[in-house]
Amino acid sequence: MPLERLALWLDSADIILAADGAANTLYSCGVIPHTTVGDMDSIASSTKDHQVELIQIDDQDTSDCDKLLTFAQSRGHHELTLLCAEGDLLDHVLGNLYSAARSVLRIRFALRRGIAHVLRGPQELQIETPRDTRLSLFPIGDCTGATLTGTHWPLTNATLTPRGQTSLSNQASGQVTVSIEQGAAILILSHPTLEQPTWD
Repeated sequence: MPLERLALWLDSADIILAADGAANTLYSCGVIPHTTVGDMDSIASSTKDHQVELIQIDDQDTSDCDKLLTFAQSRGHHELTLLCAEGDLLDHVLGNLYSAARSVLRIRFALRRGIAHVLRGPQELQIETPRDTRLSLFPIGDCTGATLTGTHWPLTNATLTPRGQTSLSNQASGQVTVSIEQGAAILILSHPTLEQPTWD
């Protein structure tokens, strides 16, 4: 994510949490998170010396993103926006996505181009988005009862699977409504106006 956009999201946040080495990126931008969580194998010593609160969790069966989301839940947070989760390591990108799917929090990703929402069934989500917004609905594991309206190619009670049907490069034609009965999915929306911080 460009540093200018990262700064906008950080300035708009009520609280800033970092997962381990993410604190290095924040520190390079002059930002100190309220809490840094992880096994602390990636945070630089120069960054570590300036942290407000460090929560070290030595559990190799969970990722740093898992640890961060569990910590946020324990502090009473109900929703979270994950920044810089795309990265350049595919295993970390997939790991972050699976962490979000496992969590009970309402989670979205602020992306380099647009924004993405994680859904877990049974759930319905309505999104006001500009007409012609590019969007994709991808299952995280098998999904049943997937319905997508307000798009050029709608879905009705569909079954989505990683090796089967998805909704790739669809297009918004009005207010988008998406729901799934079982499973988990990610709705990815790409439009310039969705790159600015919004918290509603």
